[in-house]
Amino acid sequence: MLTVGFLGLLVGLLLLVILFALGRVFTLEIAFIRLAWAPVAALALQAALWGPMTRALGYAAIAPPLVTCLVSFFFGIVGATLLAGRPRSEWHPRLFRSTLLAALPGALLAAYLVVSVLRFIGKN
Repeated sequence: MLTVGFLGLLVGLLLLVILFALGRVFTLEIAFIRLAWAPVAALALQAALWGPMTRALGYAAIAPPLVTCLVSFFFGIVGATLLAGRPRSEWHPRLFRSTLLAALPGALLAAYLVVSVLRFIGKN
């Protein structure tokens, strides 16, 4: 599990480097809006290819969705930081929607963890 965490950290940092590199060409907000769909698209692709992925990876098939959700946490933090840097009256609706979209897989992971802990506590 530690390896998956480090892999998620590396992939997240790589995407943040790409985001900041695109921030040199565009503004950082525009670059974030253009990359915000990546975690959701990756999770959808992994869900569509779940059967072949489990046959090829076995128990390790949980690693790609977990890494995607960890990267989504990074993107949610970056989007929230971009939103917090401006007064609420100057928020762009596309930036807010992109932040919610980018944070969706991370929110799904958090909901899954909360439900799992609550079910475990309920059994004891």
